[in-house]
Amino acid sequence: MNITDRYKFEENGSEISIMPNYNSLRTLVWWLVLGIVAVPVIIYYLMDKMSGDSFKITFGIWVLYIGYFLFDLFFRIPVKYIFDKSEKCIYRKLMLSKKLMTFDEMTYFIHNESGGYYYSIGKKRNQFVKNYRISNYFSGSKASHKREDDYIKEILCPILIAVGIPFNEIE
Repeated sequence: MNITDRYKFEENGSEISIMPNYNSLRTLVWWLVLGIVAVPVIIYYLMDKMSGDSFKITFGIWVLYIGYFLFDLFFRIPVKYIFDKSEKCIYRKLMLSKKLMTFDEMTYFIHNESGGYYYSIGKKRNQFVKNYRISNYFSGSKASHKREDDYIKEILCPILIAVGIPFNEIE
């Protein structure tokens, strides 16, 4: 899977769209299927071998597990950021489109977080208060550096060119 497919990156004449969490869809679906397959095991095998309270706790953990993955599937994965060149605005689209900022207000930065980092965008004045992740996590491994280089070349640079922000490769 190449980098444009991982991010579902689309560029036409008037807009650029990106889905930063699209890459985790396949993994999420597998974990969800595993959770659904676990129901018969929990009900038929463990119900007789566990006490009533232990079964309720196990079933409650399963409900949280499935709820977490369903939340991600419906509210995190389909988030799309649209960089509209004609209106010079950035939109966040889940079910409805919401205007986030104009091109003039946008800045990008690298957000470090416990052994990994990712690229974010935000308004220049309050970028550390409210920001939006536009890449997957990267680490210090060789494979991650290659994925980051591909991301910068194929996705970040076209976005920055459309917005009108110069890209400093030393960063």
